[in-house]
Amino acid sequence: MGLDITVYKNLQVVDNPQLDEDGELLNYDTEWKPGASMEWSEKYFPGRGEGIEPNKVYSWDVAYEFEAGSYSGYNWWREKLKEFAEGDQFKELIDFADNEGVIGFVVAEKLYKDFKENRNRAKEYSKTLDDGEYWFSKYLKWEEAFEKAKEHGAVEFG
Repeated sequence: MGLDITVYKNLQVVDNPQLDEDGELLNYDTEWKPGASMEWSEKYFPGRGEGIEPNKVYSWDVAYEFEAGSYSGYNWWREKLKEFAEGDQFKELIDFADNEGVIGFVVAEKLYKDFKENRNRAKEYSKTLDDGEYWFSKYLKWEEAFEKAKEHGAVEFG
């Protein structure tokens, strides 16, 4: 079991989503509601979901999932990202939940810029780590996620 990430690109509000008697989405394969996960992350990490409203239902143009690693593996990766970071780089990801929550497209754009601008330095840094190839492969995966999410999308932790 590990941390699963869902990335959305080009979210559009669904005006009349179909819900079951419990208020759950019937079209969950084509619609998404950030809901309680985002409400929780906004309580503890205010502003990370900027651009997304937790009680709206969205459809998307592009969505995909990837595994950020086991919980301990993700936290190792994130600790190394923290060691690598300079100043406020990556802070919105470093100082965020490791189990649930939503990062909206406003913050995704800032994080994408951090990842893109530091890619070459990250590759060099990865050579100093025992599991450097793994670390850098996850770095590239996160860069790709934020690149897509910055296009009116979101990154959901779950």
